[in-house]
Amino acid sequence: MVLRYVVVFLFLSSFALAQDFAGRFDTAWRLINERYWDLSRLSVDWNEVRQEYEPEALAAKDEAEFYAVLERMYDEIGDHHSVFVPPDKVLEIRASYGDLPCLGVFAQATQGKLGHVSYELLEGHIGYIELPDLASDYVASHVRDAVKALELAGADSYILDMRGNPGGRLVSMMQIAGVFTTGFLWRTITNWTLPLPYPAIGNPETEDPLLILIDGGVNSAAEGLAGALQKRERATIVGEASAGNVEAVMPFCLRDGSQAWIATGVLAPIGGPTWEGVGVVPDIESSSESALKMALRYINETF
Repeated sequence: MVLRYVVVFLFLSSFALAQDFAGRFDTAWRLINERYWDLSRLSVDWNEVRQEYEPEALAAKDEAEFYAVLERMYDEIGDHHSVFVPPDKVLEIRASYGDLPCLGVFAQATQGKLGHVSYELLEGHIGYIELPDLASDYVASHVRDAVKALELAGADSYILDMRGNPGGRLVSMMQIAGVFTTGFLWRTITNWTLPLPYPAIGNPETEDPLLILIDGGVNSAAEGLAGALQKRERATIVGEASAGNVEAVMPFCLRDGSQAWIATGVLAPIGGPTWEGVGVVPDIESSSESALKMALRYINETF
């Protein structure tokens, strides 16, 4: 049993490291993609550079190896000026470039796209994040980076738009919840073992008011995310009741190398009934089409 927990801990630790590297790699790549004075003058296709270096960066075993990948990626620019500078080389590069003021990466960000996650600073300092699924690679780190960007841009309340979200990975559900709160939020109800508790993963980025938009197209882990934050009283839910399809699927590995993925239980909040067959019931009911308008009105009238 102890060995199993050690293996799980090591897996989650390596997964979290890869997620962290993914967010930082994306930032380093986008700085050139969005801020370089003329990408057409480069001798390389910057999108192809990403495809070449991203897998290596995400597979790095430590910070030094990760930074080395970024340095080599910036070498591809070939203008003899643009470089990526790891923390331990900052003083060295300042000696060559001079003591120029450093610009915050997200200081002017009002909108952007990270993978499938889009974000925008709306009028009234409202941070809007569109989360279409929980299955895309690095979706949790992209949500976290979006919140960081919006925080620095002045957001003081948030709308997480999950309308039509079909769900995805339980670990993504736990990591995204960790952007907004802490603690054990879920349990799985099964007929073959005691309920298994699941925690929010990570340190919260914000304590500002949060509204979540849902509708009948929200399923699975997406329902678990919205429902748990509602149960914790961390979020106000706006829209239509979700699908009520929160079966938890687990893979079983067979000796011949095949796998059986089986719905072994259903998700439920700590201290509450499952959402299976019922769905997450909104605090503020509206049609899916009107949910954003209702959320904006609620924020403007309440905060």
